[in-house]
This record gives sequence, C-alpha cells and structure tokens, in this order.
Amino acid sequence: MLFGARDREPDRPRGVVDLRAGGAYRLEGIDPNGAAYAICGEYLEVVPDRRLVMSWSYRGAAALGGPPSRVRIELRPLGPDTTEMSLTHAQIDAPETADLYGTVWSICLDRLRWSTDPAVEEGEVFSALGAISTLYGEPHRALQDAFETRDLANRLRSLSVTCAMSPTQQRFIAERDMVFLTTIDHCGYPTCSYKGGAPGFVRVLDAQTLALPSYNGNGMYLTAGNLSANPKVGLLFVDFERPHRLRIHGTARLVRSGAELGAHPGAEFLIRIAIAEIFVNCPRYIHRYRRIGTSRFVPGEDRAGEVPAWKRIDAFRDAVPPRDRAALAASGAPPLTIDAYRRLLDAGET
Repeated sequence: MLFGARDREPDRPRGVVDLRAGGAYRLEGIDPNGAAYAICGEYLEVVPDRRLVMSWSYRGAAALGGPPSRVRIELRPLGPDTTEMSLTHAQIDAPETADLYGTVWSICLDRLRWSTDPAVEEGEVFSALGAISTLYGEPHRALQDAFETRDLANRLRSLSVTCAMSPTQQRFIAERDMVFLTTIDHCGYPTCSYKGGAPGFVRVLDAQTLALPSYNGNGMYLTAGNLSANPKVGLLFVDFERPHRLRIHGTARLVRSGAELGAHPGAEFLIRIAIAEIFVNCPRYIHRYRRIGTSRFVPGEDRAGEVPAWKRIDAFRDAVPPRDRAALAASGAPPLTIDAYRRLLDAGET
C-alpha cells in the first residue's frame, strides 16, 4: 500500500506499507527542525485484531537513531466499542533514547485517543510537546534562514514549547488580571481583544485547560462569534511590573450554562480553552507599569453590573437591548451627548 501527502503539504509523512509477516514498511517525512527522516522495518508478526510486531529503525537527525529495535502492539477487545491497546518498544540501545521514545509514543497515543474517542469534546486537540512540535512553517523557516536564527529557533522550540502548563506557569496565570485574546473572523482577519477581570479571573482547570469568563460588553460578540466558527485561539499574558510574558495557542469552545458557568459570577458565558502549545517570550521590550487598582466594573467591585456610560450616548440609547434600557431607566441616568461622553473619557471617568 502506498500513501502520501499532496505537494502542498510537504511535511506530511509519505509511506509504503506491505502489511503481512515478512513485509516491509517505510515512512518518510520532515521533522520539526526541517530535516528529512525515515522510519523503516519489517513486519515480524501480524495477527489481525490481536497483535502486530515489527522491527524499527529511525534514520534522521533526531536523537532517535541507533541499532534496529522492536515494537510490539497488543490489542484486547473489552466490549463492542472498546479495545485495550498496549505498546512495547524494546531492544533500544541507550537509556536516553528510550526516554525520548517514551515521550514520543505518549504523544502519538494521545493523538490516537483524540482521533478515535467519541467522548472527547469537539474542538479539543492537544498537540505535540516542543521536542516534536510543528511550531514553524515554511515562511518562518525562510526568515530564520535569512537572519541565521534557525538553530536558535530550533533550540527555543525544543526547550520551551510544551502542551501543558508547569506549576510556575499556572501560578503566573492565576495572578494575572488581564489577557490579550486573538481569534480569526469570517473574512480570515485576526481579531485581538483585551479581556480584564479581578486577579485570577482566568482559572486554571488543569494543566491543559483554562476557563476565561466573558462579561457583558458592547454587544458585538466578535470573539465569541469567531470561536463559534473557528475554535483556534491565541492568548498573551503579560506582567508589566516584573516584565514577563506567556503565550498560548489552543482551541476553545463556549460554555453557556451549567455549574461551570455558575462558578464565575457575572459571566455571560465561559471560553473553555484546551492548550495546544504554551511558551514564554523574551521580556526585554515590555515597558514597566505599576498597577494602581482593579476596574470598579468587574464582578465583586462597587460598580459591577452598572450599564457603561457609552450606552447612555443619545446616538446609541434607543438601540441598546431591553435589559440595559430597563437598567438605565431604573438608575435615572440622563442621556449623554457625544461631547459629554468625550469629556468623561478624557477625565478617566467612564
């Protein structure tokens, strides 16, 4: 059996497989550092639906080489829709190579679970650890080569990019009171949004999952609307007092009801984010700012739930939703002209 990628996807593996005892296989691809590799061997035992044993040789630049080893896969049916799989990779010549294979196989099995398990929530996918992450594409490589930074970029990717938050990164996020969030709109444009709340408003649910509450805003729902069509997101957390920043790529879904939403007072819905990649960035150009106080409008503060002043502008007042109209009427707040609102804005009283 021959399979391969289209010409527009040169980094996808290509392969030849003769799936029978004594048959050979060969898989070829491009590793995350841009170097070609091949995995090849011979099928030693093939028992349909039960067992697959094969020799294994890696030929490439990564530290997975060495003498031929052996991979054994056992399948055990547990029910009409469930099969237990165990994988043993033996005869590896060096302990450090065995440790690396342990990491690589765990990633492969996670991907297999995600692709076959119907219980996995739609849109959630956990990508590779930095050691085999596909963080860079051809345009990145072209610029890295032009500025002679490919080796540095490879080292940064392999040492700093992971698919799960470390305890230190979890604490860093729990201390933040803002995050910059990017999504992709229906025209393909990135939309960057500032999200703010009390310190710790973005909650760490586990090492690979975040919950970001969305509070009442301008009614455009650009972020949420984008996520409904394209779940991919980017997040940037910044500490402006002790310059530091953390970047996250992931997939998101909206949570509009249930106990999870109820745990975030004042939120209209949650953005639940499954982390695909997380990594730190150089802080050298982060300007130092000192935090003065929390916005008085976030949940728990004295003006939480108050209709924002801009919704009192006479050009908008008749277009706001009924709940805001009722709140404005109950508060007795008078309409504002554009000029009056600008004076409030200049005084920092909005």
